[in-house]
Amino acid sequence: MKRTIVFCLLFYSMFVSAQDSIVVNLKGKWFFGGEVGKNTIRSYELGESANSFQAGLLAEYYFSKHWSVVGRIKYFKIGASFNTNDFIIFPNKTRYNFGRFNGESITIPVNLKWEFAIYKNFRGYLKLGSGISIETKSEYSDYTPEITENFKSYYLNFNLGYGLTYFVNKDSALYLDAEVFAGGSKGKQDGLFIFGDGSKVLVNEMINLGYKRIF
Repeated sequence: MKRTIVFCLLFYSMFVSAQDSIVVNLKGKWFFGGEVGKNTIRSYELGESANSFQAGLLAEYYFSKHWSVVGRIKYFKIGASFNTNDFIIFPNKTRYNFGRFNGESITIPVNLKWEFAIYKNFRGYLKLGSGISIETKSEYSDYTPEITENFKSYYLNFNLGYGLTYFVNKDSALYLDAEVFAGGSKGKQDGLFIFGDGSKVLVNEMINLGYKRIF
């Protein structure tokens, strides 16, 4: 996340010399736009190439001065890999588990967003939500026999993030944010688990650069 903080600071410095503050009454406004950026798969454990391109479309409705609902359609690559031994509790219990999954998905997240003023035309925000992911590509390889490959190609995910918005004028804005998607089991990592059941969950971290405007 250190890189993300640096990117946000750079984004801020690009426009810190903005002339006059723009007074924007956001309540009741609809914004539409698009975003592109970097996708990093965090559910790889075996050294696979984790970085790729991702993109999405956005619709946002402000139901109050500082709160909005954001719906998006995003495309990004997904993946998971694991290589584990059982935690030995009973004799002859040890097993060796391995699996690798590579894929792509169309994800439709819906977020509740809280936006707050920072300086002049800059606003920060936090967002939290959930959505559904639909796999458009699913490749399983090297799974041990104990692990079935009958995993769902659609599933719910959890999504949270934070970012910075710069209002160019009353009708349009640029934004930069960082977010995490987590959801969709692709196997079991046998062992001793105090929390959860050992499911191997898909995790993606993203940096988005976007533009939105009122239409």
